Amino acid sequence: SSLKELRISVYWFIVMSSQRRKIMKIGILLTDHVMDKLRIKHGDMDDFYLYIFDQVDSSISLEIFDVVEGSYPKHIDDCQGYLITGSRLSVYDNVEWIKKLKRFVLELHQLKKPLVGVCFGHQLIAQVLGGEAKEAESGWTVGSQTYNFVKELPWLTKNISSVKLLHSHKDQVTQLPSNAELVASTEKVPIAMFCVEDHIFSHQGHPEFKPDYVRDVATIRREVLGEKIYVKAIDNLKKEIPDNEIVAKWWVNFFRSKTQ
Repeated sequence: SSLKELRISVYWFIVMSSQRRKIMKIGILLTDHVMDKLRIKHGDMDDFYLYIFDQVDSSISLEIFDVVEGSYPKHIDDCQGYLITGSRLSVYDNVEWIKKLKRFVLELHQLKKPLVGVCFGHQLIAQVLGGEAKEAESGWTVGSQTYNFVKELPWLTKNISSVKLLHSHKDQVTQLPSNAELVASTEKVPIAMFCVEDHIFSHQGHPEFKPDYVRDVATIRREVLGEKIYVKAIDNLKKEIPDNEIVAKWWVNFFRSKTQ
């Protein structure tokens, strides 16, 4: 009888612990879609985030907001944190949905709401907070980049001096906001990762991308990239394995550190 009661207690402890973990909901502020010709093979941008979050912590609930179409949460506290995705547009483009997203980012920052920026999101956060993002003098960066860390953060895995992430961009952050701290650099992207206090975590690379997707995008952009950059990128994508799950787990650690 006592053994049975113990088993029941353990069962309910597991159930309640699981339910507590499921409370966290993250809003994905979607700023683009996969090109039509690649969508059948790779899925859409929201699928990438649903997949990578499921790989590292399936208890997290995601809500997708297509901000290009004006979709936002009814209330800013509907989600415990937010993530801004990459986009084919530039943060300095004179587009109404980008202006609205900038206002939302400023509101998130003022409320110290947990926020992750990826690629376009990384650049947008920097610009909104007084930094600078523009077309890089070095041109296109396509393929795996090695992040070398200059600062430790509580949500990063200890004793990791570098990670690799996939990149596909021409713009980059060229000046940090005054209230931001550099976390990591790559050879081609000096401001590859930064933080603002403990409520913003931002980086240029894509943990949600797979090498074959970056390869297919590069192939479509082959003429735009130029043959030299294209060939180098394809070779890089064959040899380098990105640390997607490590960095996606950092997202989770970051969000959980602010919601516990």
